[in-house]
Amino acid sequence: MADNQKYTAEEKARHAARVKEREARKKERQKQKKALTKQAAPAPKAPATNGGHKTYDASLLKRARNVGGPPYEAFLKYLPHDCTEQQVTRFFAGCGALEKAPRILKDRATGRVIRGFVTFSEESGLQNALQKDGHKLGGRNVSVTVATTHGTAQQDGTHTPAMASEVVEVLGARNSNGVFVDGTFGRGGHSREILKALGPSGRLHGFDVDEDAIKAGKELERQDSRFTIHRAPFSQMLKHLGDKVQGVLLDVGISSPQLDGGRGFRPEVEGPVDMRFDATDASETALQYLVRASRQELAAALEAFGGERPAHARRIADAVALAKEEDPTLQSMTTSKLAQLASAAKGHREYQQMHPAKMTFQALRVAVNREFAELRDGLQAATEACGLNGAVAVLTWKHAECAVVVDFQASNALAERDAPLLKYSSGVTDSWGVVVDQARRPTDAELRRNSRARSAVLHVHRKSRGTRLSDLEAKAGAALNWAPHIIPVPAEVRAGCDRWGAGAGKKKKKRDETPEERKARKKAKKARRKE
Repeated sequence: MADNQKYTAEEKARHAARVKEREARKKERQKQKKALTKQAAPAPKAPATNGGHKTYDASLLKRARNVGGPPYEAFLKYLPHDCTEQQVTRFFAGCGALEKAPRILKDRATGRVIRGFVTFSEESGLQNALQKDGHKLGGRNVSVTVATTHGTAQQDGTHTPAMASEVVEVLGARNSNGVFVDGTFGRGGHSREILKALGPSGRLHGFDVDEDAIKAGKELERQDSRFTIHRAPFSQMLKHLGDKVQGVLLDVGISSPQLDGGRGFRPEVEGPVDMRFDATDASETALQYLVRASRQELAAALEAFGGERPAHARRIADAVALAKEEDPTLQSMTTSKLAQLASAAKGHREYQQMHPAKMTFQALRVAVNREFAELRDGLQAATEACGLNGAVAVLTWKHAECAVVVDFQASNALAERDAPLLKYSSGVTDSWGVVVDQARRPTDAELRRNSRARSAVLHVHRKSRGTRLSDLEAKAGAALNWAPHIIPVPAEVRAGCDRWGAGAGKKKKKRDETPEERKARKKAKKARRKE
């Protein structure tokens, strides 16, 4: 509209009405904002009750983080350094019945009490306990708050499956009559949840190498005819499966019963330095690996598999080398002596609340069981076992495990519509690849039931068909005469454990193949990718 054009009376009236309406809406928003601000403002300070200490009501309890159901647990800070469970029990006498004895946590270095947890049978007990916040115990003002995640530890030897409902959902097992795989059966926690969700004609195959896990699997076989247990690593599932499956679960790492058992997995528990998942296997133990590995190989294993800092890894490897000079076979080495050796070699206290030798033990466990190599092979086998749109769900617990999964997903990813390399797609044939879902973490409610699930991450990818990015990279590199990228030496090779572990001797290495065998293997792999 030109600047000199005149508005009619009707247009001016409509414009004025719109302005008036906007002003009315603005005033209403301001009024609502003031009401909300007034509602959120703290109430005037009331006369102190209960001896001047804070009081809590049900509304505050409901607003507290992670509350809304059992366990009704209180977190205690600023306890007396020499406090006992009996003193804590007397302190909360009259609040309500306790579900179990109080838990007192002590500093490993000094032996002083640093915190505690108290679990009540009913919500009213927790409400009454919160009123004890600020009361004195042994001359100190104790802090009492609602516990969040760290007090609900499992009993030793038990196992609670992490993110079980999410696993059933992403696999599509609810009321399904398809075939599924639990590649890490353990004690059958996830398998039982999947079987509950399956339809009457559904099938579930479980895989494990642990002797106790196989016993539990045989028992589940007798209880449910839809389940079959296989004593084999999950990387070999293709040898035991017939038709394509709808979904595969891999819960990698170590299970709670293994962690709490007597195979030397924990630095706090005295035992042999074994650390094999399959204790009946003739493969190398962690002690034999320590005897065989060089300083450089052990340092590489500690850094790659345990997450130790390079300086710490070198010092621990040097300490083991010095111990082997005095005793070449390390016959007297136990978990406690190894933990003490690693702790002393690091030279200072950890900034994290964990045993200084924890990462050393983790690295040795991963090395002797070839966990990362098994995971890479297992991801390949699981994806090949799935039909189109089949799901592979992987529960990881450590950053290094996450990296293996993410690397596999990236290596087998299909090209998106906006991929820059799609301009070189001419002549590239379609093959199977993966489409990645958003990773998930445990809910607050689950963490209150099972604190060991706090590190779990659920990765999901689905098998699909399209143009793989790796094929486009090869095509573009050839067209543009690009030099190939430098691929780092695998960690297993640097650590000297690439031919040891639970799967040692059961699978021929590629470098030992004849030219005919190599040609046949590549031909079979190409045929599988075209399926």
